Amino acid sequence: MGAKITIGTKEHDIACGATIFDAVRSLGHAPDAFIFIINGKPVPMDTKIDDGALIKAVKVASGG
Repeated sequence: MGAKITIGTKEHDIACGATIFDAVRSLGHAPDAFIFIINGKPVPMDTKIDDGALIKAVKVASGG
């Protein structure tokens, strides 16, 4: 079945078993620029991706 991650408006198919960090890097993004949400809850970027997972990456904004 696989898993999916939404970054901005684009949805990407990603492999199960990898970490969110590795999957996001393989898509050419910097993982530390996002907060990752699964089932409405934030999860660490070292979370292993389960089959059927739907992950949303929310861009972190900072400044002063």
